[in-house]
Amino acid sequence: MVTRAFLLLAIALVASSCSTLIDVDAQQCTTNDDCAALGAAFRGSVCEQNVCVKSAEGDAGEGGGPSDVDPLACTPAELSTEERVKFSFAPIYAAGAVPAEPKPFIIKACDQLDLECDTPVFGPLEVNAGEPQDFLVKPGFQGYFDIKNPDTIDGLLFLGRPVTQDTTGWAITMPTPQLVAGLGVATGETLDPEKGFILVVARDCEGALLAGVTVENSKGGLGYYFVQNLPDTTLTETKVQGAAGFANVPINTTNLSGLHNASGHTFGPVPVRVKPGTMSFAELWP
Repeated sequence: MVTRAFLLLAIALVASSCSTLIDVDAQQCTTNDDCAALGAAFRGSVCEQNVCVKSAEGDAGEGGGPSDVDPLACTPAELSTEERVKFSFAPIYAAGAVPAEPKPFIIKACDQLDLECDTPVFGPLEVNAGEPQDFLVKPGFQGYFDIKNPDTIDGLLFLGRPVTQDTTGWAITMPTPQLVAGLGVATGETLDPEKGFILVVARDCEGALLAGVTVENSKGGLGYYFVQNLPDTTLTETKVQGAAGFANVPINTTNLSGLHNASGHTFGPVPVRVKPGTMSFAELWP
């Protein structure tokens, strides 16, 4: 009875938190018109399971997005002529996991080759949950962000494409140790805290989440995809939330890549470093 109660509690925890963990608003839309109202980045989207989703057949965008011929053929954005550009983002707590006395996140922008971020390119900054801060980096920056908070596990945010202009980044949710434990229960697998975790989202050229992408991790581990806010190890591609994950990943640098099965477009590769008891976040772009 105790084991069953723990199982139900853990699954409930994952169910209530995973939509935030992968930065998907469960009530993003109720009709296709709601998606259109979100702006140009969601042009051609349809509302599926309360999430605005674009497929390879969606409308083409303008400058810096999909080409007129192929909505997943991204044209590179122009490199800013400014000395520095802003990458703005803030982590948030998982739903239902906000501490009674929230502490600021300590975030550093790091060069890709600075493995321990001993010499940050910007920061450290104290960032309150949900309050985006500007990190000033050189145009073309494609390093990573080191994120720490005593109430969550550590995080590493890797960029799937260079920061060429002022950019608003992914509002990632930093999971608590309890959420990670619940993730193990929901997948029915034992998670090794001495190995790493990866959470990845696939996006189209304009940043909308993309279904139908098979994600590969060169170092292996327990793979799963998210559907209706729960991890499913039997799936073979992203669903409407565009999200995939890996647990029990060997400690090393791995390469993430993807394939959009309907169109044949490839994504990545994105080099991602894996550390013990750390969630590595990454985005895959065509």
